[in-house]
Amino acid sequence: MILEIILISLLAVFIFMVYRQDQTIKKQIDYIDSIETKLINNFETIKSSFTRMKEIDQKGGFESDDEVGQVFTNIKEVIEDLEKEVNG
Repeated sequence: MILEIILISLLAVFIFMVYRQDQTIKKQIDYIDSIETKLINNFETIKSSFTRMKEIDQKGGFESDDEVGQVFTNIKEVIEDLEKEVNG
């Protein structure tokens, strides 16, 4: 009889621990999903900003300029790296 009480108690503790762990994992998954969504939104914002910069500079005057052109190139490289991270 005492053995049964001990086993039932251990089973109840085990079930409670599994339930708490499951809840913790669900919260972590939701948090990771929210971070991933923010990352994708930030990537899209950066990408659309670069596209808008290219639209503003339709003649290519800024892009072909030495210093400003280097900034354009650096921004493009950063966007490509982000795209690899997001899609990879």
